[in-house]
Amino acid sequence: MKSRYLRYTMLVAITGLVIYLALGYGSRSFEAYCPFGGVESLWGLFSYGEFSCALGPLNLSLMIALLVLVILSKKSFCGWACPIGFLGELFGRVGGLAWERRPRPGRRLNGALKLLRYAVLALALVFTYKTGELILRGYDPFYVIFSGFGHGTLGTISAAVLVVIGLGALIVPMFFCRYLCPLGAVFDPFSRLGIVKIARNKEACTECAECEKACPHDIRVHEMPLVRHRDCTNCLECLDSCPEQGVLKLTATL
Repeated sequence: MKSRYLRYTMLVAITGLVIYLALGYGSRSFEAYCPFGGVESLWGLFSYGEFSCALGPLNLSLMIALLVLVILSKKSFCGWACPIGFLGELFGRVGGLAWERRPRPGRRLNGALKLLRYAVLALALVFTYKTGELILRGYDPFYVIFSGFGHGTLGTISAAVLVVIGLGALIVPMFFCRYLCPLGAVFDPFSRLGIVKIARNKEACTECAECEKACPHDIRVHEMPLVRHRDCTNCLECLDSCPEQGVLKLTATL
């Protein structure tokens, strides 16, 4: 569990920093550090030469930096730095304690539901580009939680969104990340190219599937020589759960 302890230490520190900024102690708003804002700002920059609403150069810089990181190390940002991913994982672990045998969506249903994040991405960009405002703030768990239901949130509707996402995470680990996160949709094609990834020694593997059970995204690691899956965050849960020494390892390869 050493990898998880290190990962959770980083996630707690980053989440604490976001809370610190959200309470108004930093020189910038916590929104300035939202990388998805970099995607939302593109239309305004190309069309009018200015950033939309509360967005700024830092949002765009973070977005570019994260795309480079995804190409280097898949969605490691999601597993090692994202506060919403962290909360989703914690809710999933609580749900695992409550369910003796947690229901898991079948492969086809799981794949179909993941299409929703592309729809969310399209809606977010269309509304932002058309209005120049961050219309979907009230539905964004990152903004709703850390702003404390601040400007742009929708009261009962925003609360209902959080409840649905929270309940979903208790049943399906990483519910928001799997099915609704627009940033994850942006990362998807780049994640498949990730250089640093999990490799499996096929000859030594017993195909016990403990790696799949440990994976927050239900990736069938025991069936892959290299984990190129778009949802892999290099969280190393599969590596730590493997009962056979040397079967799984982190490697850098194309």
